[in-house]
Amino acid sequence: MRGVSRARNWAKRSGLLAGAAVATLIAATAHAQAVGELPMRVPGSPTPGLPLDVRTPTQQAAVPSGVTDEGLHNRAFYLEADTLLRDDKDNRWTASGHVQVRYQGRVLRADQIVYDAKAGVVTADGDAQLINGDGTAEFAKHLVLDDKMRAGFAQGFSARTPLNGKFAADVAIRRSETVEELDRAIFTPCDICAADGAPIQPTWSIQASKVIEDRQRHLVYYRNAVIRIKGVPVFYAPVFFHPDPDAPRASGLLVPRISLTGRRGASYEQPILWVISPSQELIFDPQINAKVNPFLNLDWRKRFYSGQMDVRAGYTYETDFDSEGHRFGPLKSRGYVLANGDFNLSKDWSWGFTADRTSDPLLFEKYDIPDAYADHGIFLADTQRLLSQIYVTRQDTQSYLQVAAIDVQGLRTTDNNHTFPAIAPLVEGRYDAPFDVLGGRLRLVGDAVLLNFDQSPVLGTQSAFDERASVEADWLATFTVGDGFRVSPFANVRGDDYDISNLVAPARTQTITRGVGVAGVTVSWPLIRQTGDVTVVLEPIAQLALSPDQKANPNIPNEDDVVFEFDETNLFAPEKFNGFDLYEGGQRLNVGGRASVEWGDGLNANLLVGRTFRARPTNVFPSRTGLNGTASDWVIAGDATPLNGLSFFGRALVSDSFSFDRIELGANYATDRASGYIRYLDDNTQITGPVRNLETGNEILVSKNWGFDFDAIDDIEINRWTLVDFGVVYKDDCIKVAVVYRRQNTIVGRLGASDSVFLRLTLATLGDQGYNDDGFR
Repeated sequence: MRGVSRARNWAKRSGLLAGAAVATLIAATAHAQAVGELPMRVPGSPTPGLPLDVRTPTQQAAVPSGVTDEGLHNRAFYLEADTLLRDDKDNRWTASGHVQVRYQGRVLRADQIVYDAKAGVVTADGDAQLINGDGTAEFAKHLVLDDKMRAGFAQGFSARTPLNGKFAADVAIRRSETVEELDRAIFTPCDICAADGAPIQPTWSIQASKVIEDRQRHLVYYRNAVIRIKGVPVFYAPVFFHPDPDAPRASGLLVPRISLTGRRGASYEQPILWVISPSQELIFDPQINAKVNPFLNLDWRKRFYSGQMDVRAGYTYETDFDSEGHRFGPLKSRGYVLANGDFNLSKDWSWGFTADRTSDPLLFEKYDIPDAYADHGIFLADTQRLLSQIYVTRQDTQSYLQVAAIDVQGLRTTDNNHTFPAIAPLVEGRYDAPFDVLGGRLRLVGDAVLLNFDQSPVLGTQSAFDERASVEADWLATFTVGDGFRVSPFANVRGDDYDISNLVAPARTQTITRGVGVAGVTVSWPLIRQTGDVTVVLEPIAQLALSPDQKANPNIPNEDDVVFEFDETNLFAPEKFNGFDLYEGGQRLNVGGRASVEWGDGLNANLLVGRTFRARPTNVFPSRTGLNGTASDWVIAGDATPLNGLSFFGRALVSDSFSFDRIELGANYATDRASGYIRYLDDNTQITGPVRNLETGNEILVSKNWGFDFDAIDDIEINRWTLVDFGVVYKDDCIKVAVVYRRQNTIVGRLGASDSVFLRLTLATLGDQGYNDDGFR
């Protein structure tokens, strides 16, 4: 046996490294199994007094002469220690005292490392640390590895992943380079040490009898898994799995969803994600309920080379039930489909679809289906109505063409789907001339639609149709003269042709042709003054629009301007209607002004005031908008951000007698510990009747981690709080959990007032928040 003793003084060690490395390399060539083939990994925190260094060996302080960077990374085994003993008879090396081994960009540190070349085994004892080139780290009291680093055994094992995930186990067995098995183990992504280094209870963790980490599949499997919140067990599963914390996307269980409602009783959902391929996934989401039968939700998503598709569906076999879970009616299949897709056919051409249908008008409310009325496609539906559509579009820099077909399913208690038209086809197109016309832009517009009614909304049982074709030319120019004075002349001319059957009394088929047009000019003069950091802009605006007087034609049904609001968005529009069926007409003058103040750091205030004057009264606008007389209501709109994190907004329609036909006021705030909004609306212009409500949503932390949620809607018109949410919240960097009580006082059909308690939960690395702003998902 031959011993090589080295000084323990770290300052002197660098001078001896070269000799130790050369001796190691020379000895390796004399052995039947070359030490240069010993693969070793790299994770761990530094040994006391020894700085952690995962640079390549050539970047370190002492690099042996003649040992290249390529050699160190690929074949060489580089070792340094206080004492190195080599037993030629048993072909065994023993390194002791601050041992550090570098191999292929990895580092192994321990108090003692023994390499048995005959058996092909490396043994490390005493705070062994294995640090990989990707930053992952593994620690053990006792570590045994084969010389190919494909299998091993560890006692007192712990590990750290790139995204700060942490594993610990009594025993760890490495089955291969990608599979590691842990016995009596625990996993957490949370902090386990306080700022002073003292151990702390992680916010949440998963404890299991066995954990298998499969790095190739990016999955972590658990047997007898217990999820603990602050050490308290809250969930048990005999089998549980989730994506590896550093996995880009992998199959696994998502965060469960738990609630207690009057309608369904105790309810539990366990979403399961199946990543079928890098471009395709399926979420299998069964909802188990105490009072009613289970409900199965599926969400399939796929990306194609030319676009994407998302298909959601749900199914149950159940009777109807009310807010208390009392069943009635026949036992039958009930379900829904919510599907959409968008695809590119070429650079300019694309197509898409939505297919939204449900078997029961109140199915989404009964089973708390999330985002059932989310907008997708190019046409948007009203609340509690589903829209199915298919469309083809072509668009380039000068033109746009769209051909579509649309079908609507109404879910409101007042809806009669037989009176909703099937819209097919709907054709819209425009073309912008590639040259100036009289110094301005010329646009040509074409629009055609056919509405087919199973049942006339006016005449009852008879079928009906409404066919319209329109051709339009629109011209607009803007000129700036001295001192920034702007002049914008405009002109528009349009021809409409209607073919109508059974949509107005008496029942008949008729053809109506009309021509409409408007011409005028908009003038404005922005006045700017800057003093220090404060910038003030005042802009008076006047718009004169001239067109033939236009009264509402009783033979043309209004199908595309049923909802109308007069506000700051259309105050200076030459034609205030967005659709074709109604037309403003007459001579009018729109006047007003804008003012804005900015004083740096995003702080500002804006105000718009204006009104419309008409030469003669008209009857085309809804009542209480102030637009049918010779002088409209005043339009007032403003917003302000006086402080960072605080903003206000307001809109109003004010008559000459200072009564408000519509007023909306609100505020938003956000600080380190609180955020929320409040909004008040009083609207008397809706054709469905007056609307008055107060709405607020808040999240307030009363300490660093603890706080509460409060959301509410007060329907002042019927003197009832239609929705109240109150929840207690805990959150930190690792978890957000809220227990929320909800009271709903909305009565829809057989669904009346209801109470529920549900859980909002987000665990770091284990999926998104299980609940959205609308409640239980």
